[in-house]
Amino acid sequence: MAFAVFKQPASLREMSYIRRWLVFFSGFLETALWSGTIFGWASLVHVLKIQGVFSHLCRDDSQEGWNGTFAISLPGDEDEFTVPSPITRGCRAQDEQFALIGTVAMVLYSTPGILIGYGLHHLGQAFSRITSSVLISLGFVLLSLTSEATPGYLWGGSIFVSVGGNIIRMSCLEFGNLFPERRNTVMGMVSGIYTLSAAVFMFMQSAFEAGYRWKMICQLMAVGSSLIVITTIFIPWHHIPHDDDEEADYDQQLECLAADTDKDGNKMKDGRINMSACERNISDVSAGKAPRSRQIPLSKSLFSVSMGLLQFWLVSNMFPITIFGTYFNSWISRFSRNIEEAAYYSRLFGYANILCALATPIPGSIIDALSAYFRKSKKGLDEKVANVQATIAPMMFVSLTITVQISCFFFFSSWAVYVALFFLIFNRPGCLGVGIPFMRAR
Repeated sequence: MAFAVFKQPASLREMSYIRRWLVFFSGFLETALWSGTIFGWASLVHVLKIQGVFSHLCRDDSQEGWNGTFAISLPGDEDEFTVPSPITRGCRAQDEQFALIGTVAMVLYSTPGILIGYGLHHLGQAFSRITSSVLISLGFVLLSLTSEATPGYLWGGSIFVSVGGNIIRMSCLEFGNLFPERRNTVMGMVSGIYTLSAAVFMFMQSAFEAGYRWKMICQLMAVGSSLIVITTIFIPWHHIPHDDDEEADYDQQLECLAADTDKDGNKMKDGRINMSACERNISDVSAGKAPRSRQIPLSKSLFSVSMGLLQFWLVSNMFPITIFGTYFNSWISRFSRNIEEAAYYSRLFGYANILCALATPIPGSIIDALSAYFRKSKKGLDEKVANVQATIAPMMFVSLTITVQISCFFFFSSWAVYVALFFLIFNRPGCLGVGIPFMRAR
């Protein structure tokens, strides 16, 4: 078992099982911590409101919210003491500013997806992961500088944390290739575990309420995210080799080396075959690509009806989840009686994101089971169609739960919070956990 730094294995067989598991767990942990931190926006907004960020937008006592002062409890050696704070609960103008920044950051989370994909394909894992680490660390540094006097840093901090998180998520999705026989399950786990990182801001909120300085908390997060650079040293520098079912057939392409003719029908010359076509395919297979005879133009996939419907489904379901996280704090402020109740709902939001981790294996496991059932005694195109059919029922379930969740915004009661967060546990990991296997299958 070799752990040479920045080594690129030619095939999956060159990676021992121990190394595969270590790579998987490092990626799983990184995804769980940093890939979707921005979706814990509600907890971050709660802390920023207490610090008075954008409080200058609340000019008078006629605005919505608990205007006036409240007491913040800080831990002492023996007795707790309170510090009066002139910070308002918030107002509509302040909420709108936070919602604007949160919406922009979350939209930018997925918008550069194609660019990130090209970066992974051409520049590889090492470049993508290091870029992600730099962006996330810089984002937390800017958040540490965000205060009532310098609210503008929130723009850069939230955007860098968001974009950097998506880069590490997409990088780690490739780790599904480590276990071809359970690829959908692994990809579902990695794509779904990003929901756990939304609880990072909740833990930061709890630390802040316990009396720790906000600047120190953010700086610790910046140091933690910088460790991605260290783990990158032991991960294949360019891509994770993939040995799927079709690549098992690729070995047949290499038989042209021992045949009378190559795959293009070129006859032997002087007792030797024309090697050019075989050498091209050998090069493609060793690089983890399909032989050129099997490569399909990217444009044919991108501009197909199937891809269009998939993107419509993803946008229709991911957008409500984004809106829910962006406006959650504004929603609970409408019916919370005091700041303690609002903080309680905000922490529940973080706990729900933690529980999402328990639901991450479910979508992929269900798809693998349904796929095995539908593929029975089928070959060729029918087998591939069966893989796509296996994703239909899970996609319908995700759409249904998201509809119920976003509908809770019409009710201003604690029970609506509980119902919405319950369905969030399933649909947040389920959306990408179902959509990505569908894309892979087609």
